[in-house]
Amino acid sequence: MCRFIAYIGPPILADDLLYKPKFSLVTAQSVNAGEMSVSVNGDGFGIGWYQPELDNEPCVFRSIKPAWGDENLRSLAKKIYSPCTFAHVRAASPGLTVEEVNSHPFWYGQLMFMHNGVLGGYKQIRRKLLRRLSDVAYDAIHGSTDSEHLFGLFLNHIPDPLGTVTCEQMVTALDNMFADLSELLAEHEIRQHSYLNLAVTNGTCLIVVRYTTNPNVQPASLYYMHGHEYHCRGEVCLMEPTFGKPSAIVVASEPFTDRRSDWMKVERNSMMVVDETMRISFRHVEMDIEKLDFEPTIPEIG
Repeated sequence: MCRFIAYIGPPILADDLLYKPKFSLVTAQSVNAGEMSVSVNGDGFGIGWYQPELDNEPCVFRSIKPAWGDENLRSLAKKIYSPCTFAHVRAASPGLTVEEVNSHPFWYGQLMFMHNGVLGGYKQIRRKLLRRLSDVAYDAIHGSTDSEHLFGLFLNHIPDPLGTVTCEQMVTALDNMFADLSELLAEHEIRQHSYLNLAVTNGTCLIVVRYTTNPNVQPASLYYMHGHEYHCRGEVCLMEPTFGKPSAIVVASEPFTDRRSDWMKVERNSMMVVDETMRISFRHVEMDIEKLDFEPTIPEIG
């Protein structure tokens, strides 16, 4: 349903992520995405970034305009220089409105979150999902999307969402979010498929998930590349390799640079964790709901 990019590493210009690459998020994927059934992502966009020399909370700019036609974004991208950046272009799910509050990324305290896909049975489980939330998690939801309600369910398992949040707490909260979600879907006997590609960060740790409840298909596409440094020089954007621990990591719904060999797929139903030391690890993600019989129809997904 959408496309997104997450970057963590040495500070870089947002322009090098959003505009300069040949298959960039704004100039290519928002108009003609190559690895999704709906190729146009014109129902709004958002960019979020951190300036750690000021504070540990993200700054977020969102709009309902198509990303390719927003001159404010083009101007901002040339001045945003950050060690951690999220960017998202949206193709709204059927029935969900195009409003600024529904554009990604979502944020609360030092945390930032975005989603690509669809939560099957969202309308049926929404009320009981909200009843599970603490007052803090409930009040953090301002829009109507399944994506932001997933963020609320995630925040529900963070001990102090407005305080300092560690990478370990984020991993635990995601595990508990998936467990809660599985219970809700099973309770309502939801047979619609869910496609849950997620990204969350506290500014120093990055976690992404590539997941679907449908055992017969692959989740929506998700790739990553890592190395010593990501940069654009002239018309060439690439990741400089490293022979040790990486210092720069990019995750994207689909590759946006010319050198495809730099990119690796995030495996099916897995969580990729980049901790505060830039160490990469992977965990399997599974919900009990996967064992049920699902509807044979596969929805259009991004």
